[in-house]
Amino acid sequence: MSPDLERLLEALYEKLTCPPEEKPRRAASFERLLQDALTRCPGSTRNELLDALRDRYREFCRAKHKPPTMPPQA
Repeated sequence: MSPDLERLLEALYEKLTCPPEEKPRRAASFERLLQDALTRCPGSTRNELLDALRDRYREFCRAKHKPPTMPPQA
């Protein structure tokens, strides 16, 4: 996964899971990264980019919450 995509997905995760008092700051951060991505993808609309992120975001969340495959050492 590219670092830019990972940053965008992390910002989306933070925006959706942060406490209410942090929402404006997290939303602004996500919007800035989204606008940066849109400038790198001329011809793409905001909705197209958000649709493309949907499946990647689900994978990102699964990986983030996936338990380790090896048990801790005793």
